[in-house]
Amino acid sequence: MLPTVRGLPASQDNERPFYGWVIVSVAAVVSFSQISFFNPVLGVFIQPLSDEFGWNRATISAAAAIGSLGGAVFSPLVGRVIDQQGPRLVVAAGGALMGVCLLALVLTPGLWWFYLFYGIGRATAVGPTSLGTTVATSNWFVKNRGLALGIMLLGNRTGMALLPFGVQIMLLIGGWRTAFLALGVLVLSLSVLPSLRYLRRRPEDMGLRPDGLASDIAQTRGAEASQAEQHWTLSQAVRTPAFWLITFATSQMFFVGGSVNLHQMPHLIDQGLSSTVAVGVISTFAVSGGVGGVLGGLAQRRFGIRWTFSASLAGASLGLVLLIQVDSPALAYVYGVYYGLVFGSVVTMMQGVYAEYFGRESLGSIRGAVAPVQMTFNAIGPVLAGLAFDVTGSYVRIFWAYAAVLLLAAVWMAFARPPRSSPAASP
Repeated sequence: MLPTVRGLPASQDNERPFYGWVIVSVAAVVSFSQISFFNPVLGVFIQPLSDEFGWNRATISAAAAIGSLGGAVFSPLVGRVIDQQGPRLVVAAGGALMGVCLLALVLTPGLWWFYLFYGIGRATAVGPTSLGTTVATSNWFVKNRGLALGIMLLGNRTGMALLPFGVQIMLLIGGWRTAFLALGVLVLSLSVLPSLRYLRRRPEDMGLRPDGLASDIAQTRGAEASQAEQHWTLSQAVRTPAFWLITFATSQMFFVGGSVNLHQMPHLIDQGLSSTVAVGVISTFAVSGGVGGVLGGLAQRRFGIRWTFSASLAGASLGLVLLIQVDSPALAYVYGVYYGLVFGSVVTMMQGVYAEYFGRESLGSIRGAVAPVQMTFNAIGPVLAGLAFDVTGSYVRIFWAYAAVLLLAAVWMAFARPPRSSPAASP
């Protein structure tokens, strides 16, 4: 018997809520737990790891880079598996591996161990787990895809809001090893069993239709959503200018976003804020990001993903300018609210843009193919910012450069005109 979710839109085939919202809920829970390997949480570990081992910021940032590159290597294969078999086993196995790696980090004796297990865990988080949750959500919706992704990413934003606080508390209570232990238990509890029990590949596999449309009205008032959906293979998509412009824009956002997420907390502390205030700002940024993600999904329905994405990227560029100017707690919280709103919208757009342009049929393969480019940029950005700080003693110059990079990304997206129609499927 299928589970139901009270208070959510029902499938028009029956009285039960549409099962796609179950997919969204599980993906949100997994997205919450995978933040354990995202840069805002690693940023909280920078100072205690530096104090104990003497590692500088570039050295610690390299762990995230190693993980991002690892995720890039496996994403193309994982994307094809998700298209063929669905996300259930991929996401569950990813959750188990992330949890084991966090438990192993408790025993860290030196840098090689930290690089090994943090690298494997992050590679799993940004590769298989991220692909599985976002492709699963995208596959169950067409008309409401932006809203569904925005809701799913509330889990991601909630993790960014709560986990840095939780890690900070664990650091005060028992140190960084206790913090890694708590994260490991959390990930294992939230990721494995829910994924195995509830995740499914596509609504058609369960006799349903995207967005909960009933099959008998697909030819009438529900037809426009189905007919508007594109159906491109990877080989067809790469021949379009839009594919490359989107890849340029998203890769540049990965380059900047990962760097800012990792280094914003050290930057705020360098600007004279206490670590408690800095964590509060990061949590404010994350909460605002959840709101921004949903608002971005709603704006996409009205203005289209092309212009919503472009405007969000330009807004994120202005957010970095504001970060550079932070010199007080009040201005820091203003930054947290504003940058969170625009960044949340950007994240929702990044997760849905390939599905909007090229459809669901080969989405895993398409997302998996571009992931190596995106993850390589994601690996370089934080290390470059760490090196810039180690050389200049400040993040100001590199943040100005990153603001310019985001403006360029907004331009690429503005020129990414959707292909007129999907080609006939190859025999």
